[in-house]
Amino acid sequence: MSNPIQAPQTTTIEITLTQEQKEVLENAATIRSLSLSEYLLEVALKLAEDLPLKPESIILSERDWEIVTSAIENPPEPNEALKTAIKKHQEKYGKW
Repeated sequence: MSNPIQAPQTTTIEITLTQEQKEVLENAATIRSLSLSEYLLEVALKLAEDLPLKPESIILSERDWEIVTSAIENPPEPNEALKTAIKKHQEKYGKW
């Protein structure tokens, strides 16, 4: 018995534009022979994929640094919420 090919799940995103903005985007989509939705998806995905990950610096006071390092060196026992989250993650992605 063969498995039917399932279409990927989709979702809808709503955007509010001025009429002028919409016309600019529609013109750009037309030049590329795309619908407005196809054009916006293509542009948004390209920008998101090209966006470099920028590390952020966090400056801590000496007291806060001691709290962070203490938590790393002496982590608390996992609570039920964390255990449940780990279990769900492992069910979805496998064990580490």
